[in-house]
Amino acid sequence: RFTAHGSQNKAPINPQDRLFRMITHTPAFLRRMASTGAALLALLMLLTSGGCVVTAPLSISKGDKGDDVPTVVEDARQIASALAGRRVVFVGETHPRYDHHLIQLEALKALHRQDTQLAIGVEWFQQPFQPVLDDYIAGRIDEKTLLKRSEWFSRWRFDYRLYRPIMRYARAHRIPVIALNAPVELTDAVREQGLNNLGPTLASQLPGTIDHSDSEYAADLKRSFEQHPGSHQRSIGRFIDVQLTWDESMAERAALYLKAHPQQRMIIFAGSGHLQHGRGIPQRLKRRTGLDYLIVLPADGPVDEPGLADIIVLTEPRKLPPTGLLGLFLEDSDEGVRVVGIGENSGAADAGLQKGDVILAVDGQPTPTFSDIKLQLLDHQPGDVVAVRYRTRDGDGKTAERTTQVTLS
Repeated sequence: RFTAHGSQNKAPINPQDRLFRMITHTPAFLRRMASTGAALLALLMLLTSGGCVVTAPLSISKGDKGDDVPTVVEDARQIASALAGRRVVFVGETHPRYDHHLIQLEALKALHRQDTQLAIGVEWFQQPFQPVLDDYIAGRIDEKTLLKRSEWFSRWRFDYRLYRPIMRYARAHRIPVIALNAPVELTDAVREQGLNNLGPTLASQLPGTIDHSDSEYAADLKRSFEQHPGSHQRSIGRFIDVQLTWDESMAERAALYLKAHPQQRMIIFAGSGHLQHGRGIPQRLKRRTGLDYLIVLPADGPVDEPGLADIIVLTEPRKLPPTGLLGLFLEDSDEGVRVVGIGENSGAADAGLQKGDVILAVDGQPTPTFSDIKLQLLDHQPGDVVAVRYRTRDGDGKTAERTTQVTLS
């Protein structure tokens, strides 16, 4: 079940998937920085522990990752000099944070200015949809076609506007974007069946190796898992298997690309939980390629946790303008997108839409799925008026198609 009345950034997902995403995509250090008090405490710790906030261009002298305290910078533009000569750079994100994606964009621009032989690896798209990305970057399809053919709104769900500046920069400069993520069909099956009980088709999609030997990573995942409600009803083993399937799949796809394109560098954008301490994707990519790497993570306050990353970029939340909403709770059905609830005082309620109606089109564009509705509303704002064609049942039980004007909330 989905809603066009609730969250601005993504459609709701089932509680089980929400738990997995919450734990694996929200790094512990960002959760610790969530309050102002925590940020001030971290600043005090940094100043008294010998760490420093850098306000000028910097260079990173990498030693033993386990002993390194991250260099902290106040502006993403300061990291350009540290990126020089790095063939692999990771930049983390908390998915709905627009400011994090702007940091990624700045890092991308800095690398591209240094070397046009560059590719972008992203968690946001799943591997089977690489041909769609290729078509978009080459200019053969437009943005709406990219989102529809990659099944963005059912597979990734986050507000595409968060990622649009990066994708448009890549398209404008013909920078390849590489879909790193495992298909959701695979990770769902691992969650439900485990790694050893998959059918041959799904098993063939697993990465060639899945390394369980990092006990510290497993302990971190277990601690995060146990902090969330409902975790006692889930299998920690399956949870770790899903996380490793993500990590190893993304590392393997990046490694294959780098080996096939030995002259190219790669900047990889993924959730910070996949990058911190190098335990997720980075070390697994190095295992396959022997390539060293640089990790950049955004944070709300200074962090001096040894080995967490090479660079911490200080940032403050920035929000996108709100998206216009129909004010309907919707679900996909055999008949189309069915209305299962209506928000109080919403434009849809004022327009006379009722529970059980089926949405057929928005502004003349057919909407056979919920994703099609999200696509049509992507750049609409509250107060915009859209034409909604729908199928309803009259009092005598007969069906009729009608069109009404809905003011978005």
